[in-house]
Amino acid sequence: MQTDMITVKEYCVQYHTEPGFIDALEQNGLISLVIVETEPCIHYDELHNLETYSRWYYDMNINVEGIDALINVLNKMKRLQRQVDLLRSRLSVYEQDQL
Repeated sequence: MQTDMITVKEYCVQYHTEPGFIDALEQNGLISLVIVETEPCIHYDELHNLETYSRWYYDMNINVEGIDALINVLNKMKRLQRQVDLLRSRLSVYEQDQL
């Protein structure tokens, strides 16, 4: 077993998560699982997102489709914020010329 991964079975036991939830996330393309020696595994890089999705699912009762929609909205907001920041920096160049 690679040390930078955890099996789905181990994760589900440690974090009290249903394996079906993990499968649904993978089927919707929200996480990637890797098969190691016939065991589906989660790379440690995926754990932060998986923990976020688990909180949304279990604590806030948001289904997998809702999680996917939230991720898309949050990504769009981040892109728009970067665009606003870029436009503000461009605008500040013109505002400084006015002084």
